[in-house]
Amino acid sequence: MTQKNIAAPLPKPRGRSRGEASEGQLAFWLLLPAALLLCGVLLFPMITTIRDSFYFNKLTEPFNGQPFVGLKNYVQMFADPRFGTSLRNTLFFAVLTVGGSFLIGIPMALAAHTPSKVRGLARVALLLPWAMPPVMTGLIFAWLFNAQYGVFNDIIVRLHIVKEPLLWLSTPGLAVLAMVVTIVWKTSSFVALIVLGGLQGIPRELTEASEVDGASRVQSFFRIILPLLAPSLAVAFIFRSISAVQVFDIPYTFIQQAPAQGLLETLGVYIYRTSIEFLDFGYAATLSVALFAVSLAVTAVYVRFVRDGAST
Repeated sequence: MTQKNIAAPLPKPRGRSRGEASEGQLAFWLLLPAALLLCGVLLFPMITTIRDSFYFNKLTEPFNGQPFVGLKNYVQMFADPRFGTSLRNTLFFAVLTVGGSFLIGIPMALAAHTPSKVRGLARVALLLPWAMPPVMTGLIFAWLFNAQYGVFNDIIVRLHIVKEPLLWLSTPGLAVLAMVVTIVWKTSSFVALIVLGGLQGIPRELTEASEVDGASRVQSFFRIILPLLAPSLAVAFIFRSISAVQVFDIPYTFIQQAPAQGLLETLGVYIYRTSIEFLDFGYAATLSVALFAVSLAVTAVYVRFVRDGAST
């Protein structure tokens, strides 16, 4: 055999092999039912809602003309003071409850992660609010904040913090505070679960090495643990922000018990009342499109923030 034949390069493979092609086709056909299901569950209702927002469809007021009204529902929405109030309430509660859920959720995750005698109890306390249905949470806390037989009034009166029971659900400021506390109690466990998963993924050798170097636990948390928790905190932040913008269950439950309904009505509650109570499905679809736009804006800000952080 000549040296020329020995040094000749091997021919490059052309295209994919048969096994790779068959695996790709198999993955496509396996994912196709899930993709079609997502399109049917998410995409079709979204397109239908956008279409209905351009039509007049109020069951209590028959419309003799053409049901297609174009942008009339959107003009009505921007001129509707109740829409502006519910949108402001939604953003206000979103800022307070998202921040509060992180302030409570991160210490809960640390208590459930750090080896101690109360770690098991902390994990049970972490799961209880997350597993409780939101409507039940709203009903329980509305009972706890009741002015006559509520537990919170009984505690603060016995501790001599106040002389007389507070009218939590009848006073506008106190009603807002009560609902914020309720939502934070319900949602902080979700943040704690995500942060706990991030904590368990951090190697213990890093914190042990920092302690050997003389760093305190506070320094180790802010300089080592917190930066490594950034991906988990980002995921928790975006999901909590979207759920806070779309909140419905707890505000609706409180509104049934509180006279200060104007301060507690969120955009989700206003959509429900417009469609179910007022039977104005066209205008409710328009409000739903607005809620979708707000959620999309929150997501876009999050993606821009993550992209800028990754580039730097």
